[in-house]
Amino acid sequence: MGRFSFDSDDELSEEENLSDLDIMSDGESEHSEHNSETEQSAADSDDDSDTDTDTNNNKSVKNKAVNTKYVLGKDKSTRWFSDPPNPKVRTQKHNIVTGLPGPTKLTKNSKTPKDCWNLFLPAETIEQIVAHTNIFLEKLRSSKKNKTDIQPTSCVEINAMIGLLYMLGVHKDSRVNLKELWATDGTAPDCYRALMSISRFCTLLSVLKFDDINDREERKKVDNLAPIREFSDSFIERCQQNYTPGEYLTIDEMLQAFRGRCKFRQYIANKPARYGIKIYSMADSKRFYTYNMEIYCGKQLPGPHVKSNSAIDVVKRLTAPILNTGRNITCDNYFTSVPLANYLLKNKTTIVGTIRRNKRELLRELLEIKNRSICSSKFVFTDNSMVVSYIPKKSKNVLMYSTMHNSASIDNSTGEKMKPEIITFYNKTKAGVDVVDQLQGDYNVARDTRRWPMVVFYAILNIAGINSRIIYEENVGKKIVRREFLRQLFFQLVQPQLVLRSKLPNLKLELRSAILKIGNIKPEKQTHVSSRRLCCYCPRRANSYTTKSCSSCNTPLCNQHTVRYCTDCDLNLISKDDL
Repeated sequence: MGRFSFDSDDELSEEENLSDLDIMSDGESEHSEHNSETEQSAADSDDDSDTDTDTNNNKSVKNKAVNTKYVLGKDKSTRWFSDPPNPKVRTQKHNIVTGLPGPTKLTKNSKTPKDCWNLFLPAETIEQIVAHTNIFLEKLRSSKKNKTDIQPTSCVEINAMIGLLYMLGVHKDSRVNLKELWATDGTAPDCYRALMSISRFCTLLSVLKFDDINDREERKKVDNLAPIREFSDSFIERCQQNYTPGEYLTIDEMLQAFRGRCKFRQYIANKPARYGIKIYSMADSKRFYTYNMEIYCGKQLPGPHVKSNSAIDVVKRLTAPILNTGRNITCDNYFTSVPLANYLLKNKTTIVGTIRRNKRELLRELLEIKNRSICSSKFVFTDNSMVVSYIPKKSKNVLMYSTMHNSASIDNSTGEKMKPEIITFYNKTKAGVDVVDQLQGDYNVARDTRRWPMVVFYAILNIAGINSRIIYEENVGKKIVRREFLRQLFFQLVQPQLVLRSKLPNLKLELRSAILKIGNIKPEKQTHVSSRRLCCYCPRRANSYTTKSCSSCNTPLCNQHTVRYCTDCDLNLISKDDL
């Protein structure tokens, strides 16, 4: 066993580092302390303070450590050994995974993109959105003079609006001005105008509600997430019901871009958006299925929704559905701590992650890197965990903590870098949430908005599209490009709306043709005969009323669009058609 040096220190405890943030007023942003940097420099914390304090006591403790073959950490209670535990033991209980990964029995019969998507946003959820939105539309209708676009909505229309949002994401048009997308000069796609008018689409986005506005003020007194609590909780619950994750999961945070007024808006400097709504997420490290989420809503007022926002409590809540199943959690140094690892280990769950150098359980020798060579590693062990200190380059130190690994193994595939196996494992499993965040950005449905509940709604739509594609691939047994999956989902969501639109009277011929083409709808023969109708080939503004119609399909025709045949020619045409 090598010699260890350790001294007392005056560093902050975990509770002081991760204290809850106070609620900010509207328009302000909380500054997040999340720093996911893996490499830590020697000057990142004041660990070397008070190095000469209690020298005599340190000598006696050191002698005791040598005699008992362990060294105490900076907290003077954690025992660290230079040798790993005995590897010749049977597999630990926390390494035995229960539950095969993949779709659950509830989802096995879902074989189309829409069926898989409905697993996360079923008909009852859409009906609730329609009911809450119509309540607000009714109030808005009574106070507006122009009531053309303030008509009640329906499930068919809301599904069409969601499908349109997905197509906007596929075309990378989610941030484009809507006037350009609904242009009639031939520069815009026909699918947008075929579904609904631009004014109706803007109205729906501006009035969409996810809760009853009549009692919202009462609920907001005890819940900052009152406008979207029911909708988000039901979605998260279905994410857990529909899929069993693999053995390796990742916990990290996502930041949904938002610069409007919100009391729990976050500022995270190392995120691309910097300002936004923070969502803690747990995702499968291999399949990138989002299994659990928690929206950060600041400090709640006294009531049923009060909870701690410390990193250890957030991880406890996120991992609650997978405890005692033998799975592993990978996270960065914002979440990793020894008390959290002990809690998870008691529930047959392991953890691998970087750990901050100011944790009091660590050995001071692991933090001293001045005289160490590049690509060198130091390992220390306890009965059920290990820590490695790796020097990737000059003045940089990577501290990795694991309750899954128990050996000082070096990954030979890393060559001259001589990375420990724990670091290569971390690199393979750390990006689960980051990949989900990247997938959201590829085909993002989010539009600019001043309403923070809409930001959460857009994030849920993005994640629902990702998760439903994973279940679709598992059930069908073949891979599909995500862009193609979203296109198929679009057509299946908007088909009922296109059928209804195709039956509207007095539509322009160009628009009607686009609706029939996109929806693959065959035109219906008109059975109702009226004395005066508009010619179907003339524009509406021409007011070409006529009493004539096609003798075959009863389509109204004016004199300009009527072709005349004599009896003999008509008979000849009929005989040729029969041939």
